[in-house]
Amino acid sequence: MSFRAVTQVVVWNIALLLVVVLAVELMFGSWFASNQLEKLNVLRNRVWHYEFSYPGISDSERRIIYTRDQWGLRGGYGTPSDIDILTVGGSTTDQRYITDGFTWQERLAEKFEAIGVPLNIANAGLDGRTTFGHMHDLTRWFPLIKGLQPDYVLLYVGLNDMYVAAPDQRFDKALSDNSDRWQQLKGNSAIYKLLQKILNTYLVEQRNMGHSAIDFDVAEWTDQPLYSQDMQALLVERLDGYARRLSILLEGIESMGATPIVVTQPRGDVKWLDGKQVGLVGALPIGKGIDDPVLGPLNSETVNGLDLSRLLSLFNTVSLEQCNLANGICIDLAQQLVFEEGDFYDYAHNTQKGAERLANYLFT
Repeated sequence: MSFRAVTQVVVWNIALLLVVVLAVELMFGSWFASNQLEKLNVLRNRVWHYEFSYPGISDSERRIIYTRDQWGLRGGYGTPSDIDILTVGGSTTDQRYITDGFTWQERLAEKFEAIGVPLNIANAGLDGRTTFGHMHDLTRWFPLIKGLQPDYVLLYVGLNDMYVAAPDQRFDKALSDNSDRWQQLKGNSAIYKLLQKILNTYLVEQRNMGHSAIDFDVAEWTDQPLYSQDMQALLVERLDGYARRLSILLEGIESMGATPIVVTQPRGDVKWLDGKQVGLVGALPIGKGIDDPVLGPLNSETVNGLDLSRLLSLFNTVSLEQCNLANGICIDLAQQLVFEEGDFYDYAHNTQKGAERLANYLFT
C-alpha cells in the first residue's frame, strides 16, 4: 500500500473517531443542559437496590436501598432550606452500604426528634472524596442547591487524605476560578466524566479506599507496630497541605453563614484488648498495597492496624488544630468513642450497628 493510501486510511479513521466522539458528547454530555447540577460529577435523582454481605450481617441489613435526590443529597431532611446540619465527607459519611433510614445522620436526627428538638440533617458524603474534592463541592456544588443555608456544616474528614500529596495550583485554580474554560469543558464532557470515574475507581482500589468485608472473628491482632520510621517527620509537607485545605474549607463554611463542626475519624483495624491497643495483622492495604512516595511501600509486611491508626491520628490532630483556630465545634470522636465488635465491616466503614453507636455518641 502506498504512503498516500495509508495516509488516507489514517485520516478517514481519525475522522470517523471524531464523529463518534462528537455523537457521544452530544447525546450524553451536558453541553446544552440548563441545570448546572448536571455538569457536576455528583450522583442525583437515583434509587439503587442491591445487596451487600459481610460476616454476621442479618438478612434485613443485607438488602440496601440507596437514594440520592435531585440535589445529590441523602436523607429525609425536607427541602434544602430546611437543612440544619449539612454533613460533608467521603465514604464513611456517604455510607453506601447502609440502607436509607439507618445512616448515622438519619439516626442522629431521629434521636433529636425524640426529645422534641427537630434537626434536619442532610448527607453530602461522596465515596473517595478528599479535602480537594470538598473544596470543589463547597464552591461548585453547594451554591447550586437552592435555598441551602445550613446552620452547621459537619466535616467528617481525614481518612481519605492520608495518601494525598501536598496541594498544587491545579486544585487551587479549580477552587477559585469557576469561569475557567478548561473547567467548563471538563464539566460538560461525557467522555471526560467517564474517564474520571474509571480513574477514581482505580485510585480508590490502589489506595484501598474501597469497601471490603473482613471476618474479624478469625482476624489476628498484635500490640507491636511494624513501621519504624517517624511518620510525622516524613509527612510535614503533606500535613501542611491538609491543614491548608482544611483552613480553606472552614473559611468557606463560615462564609455560608454556618458554624463548622469537625469530627475526627476512627479506624476499624484497631481495638482495645486486655487494656492494650492492638492492630490487625495483615492490615490494609492488602495485596498490592501502596507504594507511597514519602512513606515507602505500605503492605501487610510493612504496616499493621497500629501503624495505620498512628498515621490517621496525625491527620486527626491537624483536624482538631484547624477547627480550634476557626473557633468551630471540635469533636475528637476517634479518641473518645470506643467501638465494639461488629461495629465495622472493614478497616474504615461502619456497619448499621456502628452507625447507631456513632449517632449515639454525637447525640450525647
